[in-house]
Amino acid sequence: MKFLHLADLHLGVENYGRVDPATGLHTRFLDYLDRLDDALAFGLAEQVDLVLIAGDIYKTRAPNPTHQREFARRINRVRSAGVPVFILTGNHDISPALGKAHSVAIFDALGVEGVTIADRLALHVIPTASGPLQIMAIPWVTRHMLMTREEMRNASFVQIDYELRRRLERFVIETAAKLDPALPAIIAFHGSLDGAEVGAERAMTLGQDLVLPRSVMAQPGVAYVALGHIHKHQALAQDPPMVYPGSLERVDFGEYADPKGCVLVTIEGKQARWQFHQLPARPFVSIQHDVRTSSDPMGLIQTLIARHDLREAVVRLNLQATREQVPLLREDVLRTMLSDAGAFVIAAITIDVERTGRRRIAGLEQELVGSLTPRRALELYLKSKQPPLDPARIAALLAAADELMAGEQ
Repeated sequence: MKFLHLADLHLGVENYGRVDPATGLHTRFLDYLDRLDDALAFGLAEQVDLVLIAGDIYKTRAPNPTHQREFARRINRVRSAGVPVFILTGNHDISPALGKAHSVAIFDALGVEGVTIADRLALHVIPTASGPLQIMAIPWVTRHMLMTREEMRNASFVQIDYELRRRLERFVIETAAKLDPALPAIIAFHGSLDGAEVGAERAMTLGQDLVLPRSVMAQPGVAYVALGHIHKHQALAQDPPMVYPGSLERVDFGEYADPKGCVLVTIEGKQARWQFHQLPARPFVSIQHDVRTSSDPMGLIQTLIARHDLREAVVRLNLQATREQVPLLREDVLRTMLSDAGAFVIAAITIDVERTGRRRIAGLEQELVGSLTPRRALELYLKSKQPPLDPARIAALLAAADELMAGEQ
């Protein structure tokens, strides 16, 4: 039996891009769709018996109709090939409000044959071309499930977390004891296991993580643990394998060095082996350098740019420079250099100015008033904030400003 394991599709992430005039869709949305297409094409070529998506289909809990349409088209493609689909709900899929539908509930409402939506703790037996597969589903769970219960009415958050973790662990242990030993079985879990290396998903998380111990997943009869939620591909154990495939595309520069892809899982008897399949995610390139000692900073920057492959890449440039060099480092020229090198999007150009003497932003404005652009003024303002802002936050704000200013041109 073979199945394709993916997670964290995050359709709707639209940073570092622009609207594609040919389709009317955002280029980053197209990136995410392309990676999903690549993963599904790989799975179908491998003749998988099942496609398992371990949560976070969309970026938001209320995706727009275009995002829903494009995802539905991909599901239809898989079902047309006769392959069943199993979708676990993640924290980006479910609404915290009681009674509101989650983002993939429409498949259940329409009764789409061969598509299973796992939005609650349950054991599913999925028929496949190679026989039935038992899937113990552990979707993202919310604390309001307990907070609305009378016995937890006055409980603290610590008590609620303890009780929620206890009930999840009990579900895994009790359900594992009921597994049919004649059939292969796996666990599908959207959440954090202890020891997992986190990344950009921490900043994107909707709701607070509840971390479960790996030991509770290592139940007799379980051949594989299909994980979702953590964007960095990693395997936390091998008996049974506990694998995060990671997200299909890079969300931001925190993931610039991470390979992106999906996992092909093969189960033979009670054992599972897996293979990570890397996908051609859009490259993110960060160029950082100190040019303060250079007599020709622009020439040095041109050499630095030439050392990187910027074709179709999202690029950011961060320089350390002296005040005297600032008038030479014209942003429009730097942007042209990066564009000529093939950059897909210039996420940010930041220049960290060597500070001596006065630290007030007003002082810098007076001394550099002849060379300050609106973007440079914003950059200086953000870097003068106390307490200091995180560099990644500054880069994100500057990137947003770049998009706004580009739209006005």
